[in-house]
Amino acid sequence: MPTIRPYQPKDKENVRHVCIETGPAAGQTGGPAYDLELITFCDYYLECEPQNCFVAADDNDEAVGYILCAEEFWAYRERFLRDYAPRVKNFFMWVKCQGSARMPKLFVKGYPAHMHINILEPYQRMGVGSRLVDTLTDRLRAKNIPGLMLGVGAGNVKGRSFYKKYGFKRLLRIPGCVLMGLDL
Repeated sequence: MPTIRPYQPKDKENVRHVCIETGPAAGQTGGPAYDLELITFCDYYLECEPQNCFVAADDNDEAVGYILCAEEFWAYRERFLRDYAPRVKNFFMWVKCQGSARMPKLFVKGYPAHMHINILEPYQRMGVGSRLVDTLTDRLRAKNIPGLMLGVGAGNVKGRSFYKKYGFKRLLRIPGCVLMGLDL
């Protein structure tokens, strides 16, 4: 059973690997989708808010899953759009990248924090996801953050079911994505 612990700089490449292998760019080693995944769903959090990142580490202390969080949307949005979005060079991918920093602002008052979670397939359905969310929500509650938001693919039935069972509620459904929030 993986151990849940705070992210450490030594985890960066393993976390990036998990990000790619659990997303649409699985198996790629470059290209627009690969860049989009890492820039939009990984690098900002590891580089700017590592204190809000936790990993599930295997017996060799290598990250096999993670949860990453930006605790305050407006600070995240400003820095992400200024420093990270310009790294995406493909125009179509750049538009998608922009959307990830703009859409959630509808719910930011009640859910100022947002998260990304990914776990390699062999470690899924073992309670690792719940333990990662527990660890993050304990941290956010200690900081008096009122809510946590995430976006999940509309076709990701297992993911949506997990979040609903955990206590997240649907905030908004848009083509291809469901925004969900958890009151803390």
